[in-house]
This record gives sequence, structure tokens and C-alpha cells, in this order.
Amino acid sequence: MLTYFLSPEYTISDKLVQIMYLLSGFFCMYCGVRAWIVKANKHFLPTGLFWFTLGIVVAFGQWLPPLASGILVAITCIPAALGMVKRGNLQSPTKEEQQKNYNKIGMKIFIPAFGAGVFSILISLFLPGWSSLLGSLFATIVGVILLVIWNRENKAMTFLEEGRRFLDMTSAVYIMPLLLSCLGTIFTNAGVGDAFATIFGKIIPQGNVYIGIVAYAIGMVLFTMIMGNAFAAITVMTVGIGVPFVISLGANPLYMVTLAMTCGYCGTLLTPMAANFNIVPGVYLEVKDKYSIIKMQLIPSILMLVFQIIYMCLMVNKPF
Repeated sequence: MLTYFLSPEYTISDKLVQIMYLLSGFFCMYCGVRAWIVKANKHFLPTGLFWFTLGIVVAFGQWLPPLASGILVAITCIPAALGMVKRGNLQSPTKEEQQKNYNKIGMKIFIPAFGAGVFSILISLFLPGWSSLLGSLFATIVGVILLVIWNRENKAMTFLEEGRRFLDMTSAVYIMPLLLSCLGTIFTNAGVGDAFATIFGKIIPQGNVYIGIVAYAIGMVLFTMIMGNAFAAITVMTVGIGVPFVISLGANPLYMVTLAMTCGYCGTLLTPMAANFNIVPGVYLEVKDKYSIIKMQLIPSILMLVFQIIYMCLMVNKPF
């Protein structure tokens, strides 16, 4: 590990991203150890195992042998699959505590929340070649400093325990985006795109680019709903439908692929598989119906999809 950080082969950006992973992994391991110590529920052993093994993978995955990483990931998934990753005993702040904190900080609390986006934009503008992920690292550091300045009662344990409470609230859903991000590459290497091309070749009339666009757009929505990730779906759908039934017929690839990606985002609004967008916020807000966010997004997503399909049809022969 020390060799990695001293090696000139890796950029400062790479090393900072790895520090971010190390910090995230250490925090997950802390949550695991706390679950074992506190014993807040009867599943404290598998709950702690889940967070601790996940922390090892996140922190040290860069240096672990592939077989070791695979075994740890399998161990991590066992308690999650059995429904044994449970919340701890940390309670939400009372109304009085919330009002007291609001009186001290007020609407300034949203400044750290916007930090990740702001820092990501600044990095892309002024530090080309640096990872936009570093926006989250810098925003977290600045956010902690600001929260300590605004409220001197915030100590190191405050951030650790509040962070653990929010991580507890997400439970095993926390790893879903990590797992889904791998599916695009797996599906592509497995030839899923070619299989889709064969299937749709028997359904879509040859030579009709507009029917191809509709199939491409709706396919992006459906596949994104299955995978929970439009970035993973775009590769499979473009190989299977976009290229043979849209782009090969003369449609402008710049517009088609870009707008198809937006169609995929419509699918993101409609699926619990996109847990970090549609399930986790509901958990944090403690809504009664965990699917309420998806239900509210149904009509807007359909309207956006119709608009995107019409827009794609209008942009078929437009030059770059």
C-alpha cells in the first residue's frame, strides 16, 4: 500500500481517490465493530459482519487478490440476502434537539449539502484529468469544518455516530449501487447485447429508423429499471438495438445515444433498483410507503420519455 502512494506512476488524483476509499472503508469497519459492541438487535453478529467485510473490500480492494475480494464480497452478501442486516439503537434527534440545532445553524445546513456538486464542477473546470469523485471528499472535509464552526457541540464522535445512524438506516441497500455498477460490463462480455440484437431483429421491421428509435428508447427504460443504472444499460442497448436498428440506418449517433441515455434516466425514476435515488431518501425521511417516491415520479417520467422519443425522431438527420 505504501508503495502505491509513493509511486510516481499514479497521479495525485488517483491517490486522493484511494484515500477516499480508505476512509470510507474504515468507516464501514467502524460501523461493523460498533454493531458487535452495542448488540442493539439479535442480528448484531451478521450485521457487524456485513459492514466489516464491506469495509475491507472498499478500503483495500485495490491491493487484495481477486480471489480474496470475491470471497469477501460473497461473505458480505450472505447476511444481506438473509435479511439479517438490521438497524442499530441510534435514535433520530428529538423535535427539541432539531429546533435547537436549527436555531444555531438555520438554512446554512444546505451549504455542505451542495458542496459535492460545487466541488465536482470546480474540479472539472480547473483540474482537468482529476476525478470528479474528489468533489465528495473535499465537500465532506469542508462540511465537517463548517458544522463545527457553526455548532461547537459537534465533536468527532458526533459525526461518527450520526454517520453510523444514517448508514444503519440504509441497511443492505447501501451496496446495491456498487453491485449494479458491475452489471454493464458483465452483460456486455456475456453477449447480452448481441442476444438482444437477434431477438429484436425478428420483431422490429427492417429499415424503419423511427420504430427502431421507439424500441431503443423503451428498451433503455426497461433495461434501466432492471439494472437500476442507465450507465450500465446504455452499453447493452446501444449494441443490441441502437447500432443495428437506428445508427446503421443513418441516424446521427451523437443525438441518438445522448437522448437514449436520458430515456434511461426516465427508467431510473421508476425502479426500486435505483435504491440510492428512490429508496434511500424515503428511508431517511421515514415515509410510511417506501415506494412513494417512485409513485410520485411516474407521470413526470412518462411525459419526459414521450418528449425524448419525439425529440429523437426530429433529430434523426440533423448534422453534428
